[in-house]
Amino acid sequence: MVNQRNRLYLITGIVCFFAILWLLIDYISWAEITVCPVKLVSGYPCPSCGTTRSIQALMHGHIGEAFMINPFGIISVAILIGVLILLILDLSTKKDYYYKTYWKIELYLQKHKVVSAVLIILVIINWAWNISKGL
Repeated sequence: MVNQRNRLYLITGIVCFFAILWLLIDYISWAEITVCPVKLVSGYPCPSCGTTRSIQALMHGHIGEAFMINPFGIISVAILIGVLILLILDLSTKKDYYYKTYWKIELYLQKHKVVSAVLIILVIINWAWNISKGL
């Protein structure tokens, strides 16, 4: 039976792999494909619409453009790099840095509902901004 720690590492590893794969495929292709189910069904962007384009702008050194497309791109890159560093550190040292960090953040957000509420409000503001930009 897979324990909670191993399940977290497995799911995180799979998500990171597909995120990097998606970025590489998007980086080498010229097609702009909309895969957002919210936008495909409703015609309106979701809060994360534009994140891939934002990351691509960031990869080309255009930080301001990346922020204007969708700030989630910058946040996603920071999280992806942090998670990958912690996973590699855990694999190389046989420690639980990622697991412990994940649960500290989880418990912090559960304990501090105001922080969670502020984060949710920021997502809603970003969503409204995406809609107003016609993303």
